[in-house]
Amino acid sequence: MAAPAPAGSVPLMDPKRVYASWGPEAEQAVVRILREHSFVKGPEIEALEREAAAYLGVARAIAVDSGTDALYLPLRAVLDDLPADRREVIVPTFTFFATAGAVVNAGGRPVFADVLPDSQNLDPASVARHVSAATAAVVPVHLFGAPADLAGIRAACGPHAPFVLEDAAQAIDATVGGKRVGGLADAGAFSFYPSKNLGAAGDGGLVTTDDAALGDLVAALREHGSTKKLYHHERVGKNSRMDEMQAAVLRRKWPYLASWTAARQAVAAHYAAGLAGVPELKLPRPLPGTTHVYHLYTVRAARRDELAAHLKARGVGCGVYYPLPLHRQPCFARFEPAACPVADHLATEVLSLPCFPGLTPGELDRVVAEIRAFYGR
Repeated sequence: MAAPAPAGSVPLMDPKRVYASWGPEAEQAVVRILREHSFVKGPEIEALEREAAAYLGVARAIAVDSGTDALYLPLRAVLDDLPADRREVIVPTFTFFATAGAVVNAGGRPVFADVLPDSQNLDPASVARHVSAATAAVVPVHLFGAPADLAGIRAACGPHAPFVLEDAAQAIDATVGGKRVGGLADAGAFSFYPSKNLGAAGDGGLVTTDDAALGDLVAALREHGSTKKLYHHERVGKNSRMDEMQAAVLRRKWPYLASWTAARQAVAAHYAAGLAGVPELKLPRPLPGTTHVYHLYTVRAARRDELAAHLKARGVGCGVYYPLPLHRQPCFARFEPAACPVADHLATEVLSLPCFPGLTPGELDRVVAEIRAFYGR
């Protein structure tokens, strides 16, 4: 049995702190749905898709049941009609499992590329080493809320010009050159898992695109492949629909997203000032011209495991994302992944600190003080 957290602990995440702002209105909407029995394919989904497309600056937004299926469905749409020897998909090895898992489930072969040490995002040079005529797609991840170098990745692909799917699961509201992620490539995938910057009351996801044909196909695949009318199926899809209650919750939370983003950025600024000059730490460094939305505030720390133990013992939450790169996962060994030394090293250094709306200056000062105390011993 784990020891209880010290009094006045600072949690890694605590979404309950902002519930009062959006919760009462969402409760009313959910009760209405329960009473009306309008659980699927209703007005909340239609409104969410319309509003999300407008906010993200895309022609089409398709609500689905999870961030994983938001990755899976566009990949299915792209890979289905390709021969087996043209189904390679380049993914960063330093990311959450779903990025590569969706590739395999969609019938593709994941090709694991290394990442950049500063941003932990996909390294264009590694993409250039792996891209070939067999490459059907590339899936850059905007990891921890920091936009990846999409221009560099496109350039690295050269004349092969594969389909580019943004994994924006952790990066809703992040921008590149003033344009929000999810509308910067051929398609985008978002997650509304409860811990995300914009979380549902369960699972949920969103696919974004400006390609009308792709949008229609993704929408069909989420409905068992039905493309013309009920009980008519031109492809084998699956049930990937978002339900009305999740859409209702997301719509009541969305008006607060910008303020929550600003709160996360203020937390990051507090850490940047308070931890400046600690030589054992490397702080997040977003690319020029981009905005980081800090789904996680992740540092690179010397003696990471010792620091994590120190913080937890003193009631400061922290987490390791991710302790094992994907090219090291047993289930992907059959794809004979190449070496990714940067990701291997990052897995020994990365540590995420508390970063969420509602953190107080006193709590942030405490996190900073504990880190400085550890390295000052």
